[in-house]
Amino acid sequence: MAIAVAFSDSPEGRFAVAHAAQEAMRRREQLLVLQIVDDASSTAEIDALRGVVQAALDAGKVGESPWELRVAEHSGDRVGALVELIAECGAGLVVVGSRRMKPIGKFLLDRSLQRLLIEVDVPVLVVKEPQ
Repeated sequence: MAIAVAFSDSPEGRFAVAHAAQEAMRRREQLLVLQIVDDASSTAEIDALRGVVQAALDAGKVGESPWELRVAEHSGDRVGALVELIAECGAGLVVVGSRRMKPIGKFLLDRSLQRLLIEVDVPVLVVKEPQ
């Protein structure tokens, strides 16, 4: 089985991809980096995204980790597109990054994250950067 990570070019997304790479290497499984885009046909954007992901892996000291980028286009529902992409890739674990939250924020999870936790059929590991 593969380990998938929902990537975004944010501190949380960069931490999540590095954590997912460490987990994939530990388990000796394939790392799939998942990204939902507005237009999947833009090869320049996809190439730029590959560079951003590799830079995040290098910064996390897991730059040598092999990985594969899977991109899907959304039609207004980014979370729905991500759920479909996760199902298609056959991952056994999904890693997502989250911001640190105050107590009320913990009670009221980010709506996208909450929906992802409910709709994905495989375990979801939510990671956040250490303080």
